[in-house]
Amino acid sequence: MSQTFSQDTLAAGGGSTSGGFATGTTCTKSGIYRASNKYLDSVQVFAAGDVFPVFVDNKKTTWYPLSSTLSSNKSGNFQSVKVAPGTI
Repeated sequence: MSQTFSQDTLAAGGGSTSGGFATGTTCTKSGIYRASNKYLDSVQVFAAGDVFPVFVDNKKTTWYPLSSTLSSNKSGNFQSVKVAPGTI
C-alpha cells in the first residue's frame, strides 16, 4: 500500500523553486520534505536551519514540503469500496 502526500505551497523564498527548495539552501520551516528522481522518492524530516542535502544518488535536487494529510478526500478518512459478490 502506498501513501500519497500532497505538496504544500510555501510563500517563503530562500532558494524556493516553485514551492521547493534546491540542494544547498536552508530550510525555513521544520517539516517533512520529499525529493525524487525517475527511480525513487526520498522522504526526510528537516528542522528549520538545516541545509537541504544532495539526493541519495549524490546529485543536486529540489526538496518539496509535504502536508500531514494522507488522503485527498474531504473527511480525511479511508473508505473501502464495497462490491456485491460475483459482480467483478
